[in-house]
Amino acid sequence: MTDSRYPYTYAADFIRSYGPFSAKGVVLSRSDASKIREAIAKALGIDDEELAKKLANAELASNQDPEYGKHFCFRLLKAMRPQEES
Repeated sequence: MTDSRYPYTYAADFIRSYGPFSAKGVVLSRSDASKIREAIAKALGIDDEELAKKLANAELASNQDPEYGKHFCFRLLKAMRPQEES
């Protein structure tokens, strides 16, 4: 793949998509997501680039899945809802 964002940016976006949301959108930065990926690779004893490629491929595949889009939109709308006061 000749896309300069592959695999690291896509891998970070995959991780970010499962992180917290606020009314402004995704909370987790790409930098933080990359640190998480690096820690997971180290904990699993695999090469960081190998894990990044696997996550990037999952991100690219999920972008083609309409159900993923619905899930992403639902999470964002839920985060944008006014919080009830306790």
